[in-house]
Amino acid sequence: MKKIIEVALIIVCLIPLFFINVKNSHDWGDDFAQYVHQAKNINSGVSQNQTGYIFNENCFTGPIAYPVGFPLLLSPIVKFWGLDFYYFNLLQSLFLALSCLLGFLMIRQYSSFLTAIFVSLIVAYNPMLLNFKTEVISDLSFTFFSMFSLYLMQKKQNVFLSILLGLLIAFSIHIRSVGVLLVFTYLFNQVFLQASIRNFSLKANVNTGITLFTCILFYLGLKLAWPCNTNYPGFFETEHYWRTVNEHLSYNLYHLSMFFRGYPVESYWHIGIMASAALLVFALFGVFHFYSENKKSIYVYYLPVYVLMVISYKFSHAGMRFLYPVLFLLFLFAVIGLKKAILPWIQKQHYLALLLGSLVLFSYHEEIQRIQSRETEVLDGPQSKTAVEAFQYINAHIVSNSIVAFDKPRALCLYTHVQSFAIFPAANSEQIAEDLKKFKAGYYLSHETQSTDVLKQYPLQDSSRFKLIYANADFKLFRIQKNSPNQKM
Repeated sequence: MKKIIEVALIIVCLIPLFFINVKNSHDWGDDFAQYVHQAKNINSGVSQNQTGYIFNENCFTGPIAYPVGFPLLLSPIVKFWGLDFYYFNLLQSLFLALSCLLGFLMIRQYSSFLTAIFVSLIVAYNPMLLNFKTEVISDLSFTFFSMFSLYLMQKKQNVFLSILLGLLIAFSIHIRSVGVLLVFTYLFNQVFLQASIRNFSLKANVNTGITLFTCILFYLGLKLAWPCNTNYPGFFETEHYWRTVNEHLSYNLYHLSMFFRGYPVESYWHIGIMASAALLVFALFGVFHFYSENKKSIYVYYLPVYVLMVISYKFSHAGMRFLYPVLFLLFLFAVIGLKKAILPWIQKQHYLALLLGSLVLFSYHEEIQRIQSRETEVLDGPQSKTAVEAFQYINAHIVSNSIVAFDKPRALCLYTHVQSFAIFPAANSEQIAEDLKKFKAGYYLSHETQSTDVLKQYPLQDSSRFKLIYANADFKLFRIQKNSPNQKM
């Protein structure tokens, strides 16, 4: 009964997430457009690879298609409400809330109720996450499904849990390919941690077999039903591996250190500085204490391998979003480290949890007020007035499947009927000309804030080849004259 009351209390505390920063627009980060377009394709029976986005290996804005997991989660919303970002934001709020609920349950296994609930609320209402949940991308859903998988791995297995775990792991892989780590984590847990390898027997691991069989079957079923060309580079497929790993480790640690100070806090910035320092130091300190007392916990093994895969990935510069799936593990180790550090001096640690948790939550209030004051603002993105006007013009005056060069090709493909590719922002004139010729572009679209000066100036240098056919405050659309006498070959 006590556990039910505790879970009910944390659920009540997380309900406001569904009313804070739920917006009706999206910014120009066009990852969301690819996910939404693939969700549309699921409903219409079109291939996941056919969104109009043309992959340019010289400018990696994203793969040809994302794994089908997150588009499947979006597809019911697209089917019943269309491109309604209010409902997309509610879905993201749900995944954030569910992740924080799981974070509470994970930390509650090793600490007091007061500590667990404060950590969950500190994560849930952190201004960076309140802003991040308006981004319609796969990170929060992967955080929930991967955390749920890890949580169930700690439970005593039966047939039902084994099947559920297999489904969760398979779906996690279809959300983010790094989810394959969950398979190896599960096998490591079952073979090496829960049972000594010397005492391993097939009879005692029937449930392990059920989980693996369910995982493989469900994974292949989704892959066959919705095949997609996720042409990501491999996790270890990078030049100068040692230098890359060090650079990405520094980058991700820096962004982790900004978790409590990556937003304006005029009067109480000192709280964020101390909280960030404490998170980093005590997490490192706590992981050794946790390992010494919980050698059979997969949490302490999963975290370093996951981080290694993140920092080995070629395109690891994504802010803090790749660390969200292990954020609660970092907090768990930080809690353990802090408890061990203060134990000789403070016996009644629940008072300290109340004090520190209240201070951190209090430091959020200024930025949360600013977030709420801006909720109704239309973001600079595809729903802005100038973007809507430009897309309407393109749909009305440009032939379907025409090829347009634009910095945000996936957003353009979602809102119009053209095909599009992006040109590398720092490309020189020769490289731009080469890409335009290679992809047989018929039109060139630039944006005041999303295009670099080089890309904005390029069509203005040759008026005989680039004819301006539409312009507003933010956009310029040029038709590329194919037979210009001055055309560069």
